[in-house]
Amino acid sequence: MDQGRLGDLLRRSANYGEMKNQEKRPERKSSMNHGAKSEIEVGEDHRMPSWREVFLYFLFLGFVNVGGPVAQITMMYNHMVERRKWLSEDRFVKIMAFCHMLPGPEALQLAIYVGYLKRKLWGGILAGLTFVLPGAIVMIVLSWLYLKYGKLPQVTNVLYVLKPAVLGIIAAGIIKLGRAAIRKVFLAVLLVGAFIGMRFAGINFLLILLIAGFLNLLIEEGLPRLKRAPATLPMIIGGFIFLLPFIDSRLFQIAWLFLKTGLLSFGGAYASLVFVQRGAVGQYHWLTDGQLLDGVALSVATPGPFMLFTTFAGYLAGGIAGAVLATFFVFLPSFIFVLGGTHYIEKVRDNRTIQAFLAGVSAAVVGVIAVVSLDLIPEAIVGWPSIAIAAIAFLLIVWLKRDVALIAVGAIAGGVIYSLARAFV
Repeated sequence: MDQGRLGDLLRRSANYGEMKNQEKRPERKSSMNHGAKSEIEVGEDHRMPSWREVFLYFLFLGFVNVGGPVAQITMMYNHMVERRKWLSEDRFVKIMAFCHMLPGPEALQLAIYVGYLKRKLWGGILAGLTFVLPGAIVMIVLSWLYLKYGKLPQVTNVLYVLKPAVLGIIAAGIIKLGRAAIRKVFLAVLLVGAFIGMRFAGINFLLILLIAGFLNLLIEEGLPRLKRAPATLPMIIGGFIFLLPFIDSRLFQIAWLFLKTGLLSFGGAYASLVFVQRGAVGQYHWLTDGQLLDGVALSVATPGPFMLFTTFAGYLAGGIAGAVLATFFVFLPSFIFVLGGTHYIEKVRDNRTIQAFLAGVSAAVVGVIAVVSLDLIPEAIVGWPSIAIAAIAFLLIVWLKRDVALIAVGAIAGGVIYSLARAFV
């Protein structure tokens, strides 16, 4: 499937909930019939594979899903819809619409959902684990090699080419997120406000996301709806306060930071950069901006979710134990949201209050990602050649619609060639 075709599918899935909300509200009877139809849909698509086939497919996917979320979703569409006939195209779009609403990596959530559809709870868990574990193991090994050999000239020469390419990939991701998130003028205002508030006023980015969500909710639904919303925030704050005495532990800090990252990364994997940069770099000083960008570069070149750079950050913060904790807690919310939310898809997708809040958050996320990306520029752009590399990677993705996986592989190959050339000159 070409990138234009996939882009059309992704736009359909991103706008599915909005189109549903614009429809007339059905009567109670038709709503019940729709729910029954939805339950039938869960079981009918399309062919029921064996346990062995599910395990081998997702294990295979765990070793080859390189290049970030778009490349991974393209691969899953080709296999699940076009080749294996596990899903219809319409069902694939509906699943993607659900995953778009959730924080965390969409490709992983798609894998968990399909595993659940085919083999229920254990199928979902198995699909998610086999999607993540191969890349996580590779990332732990690479993290060890990085600490041991990362300062060697050969390694720094490879990263000299790879890091600006990754910056170009992130910039292209910001454009993609912006196109998906900004559907109205007010959402664009929230994006600009989030950027200004975080960059120039120093406002905490979590507070910015909450304010943006509530402002859009206020504009879309009005004050009366807000008054009817359940007051659960005091309970959440009380739970956080209860945990404060344990925050002195390094391992607890790792667990808490990456749980928060997985729980609140609305906007997909790129949003997780904000949490890690502000927490692991800015607050705890476990690694530098340059090391974080190195981790992102390694994650682009590693099979598995883009968010595996959190495994790298966890390793630098606390060794193998830190890497395991970071990996477990950053992906845990995706498992819980998908496996616990499959029966509530229609209710959540058609809930105007939730959709309005998430739309505001998603718009603000683009602004705060842009701020963090500016902080990473000095670590990647160190001369005119690196500017050219970043610009070429960006233009290849945004203008020529080239696959991120190809850009990543090309940057790695270019880095190796550059390193070899420097070694023999």
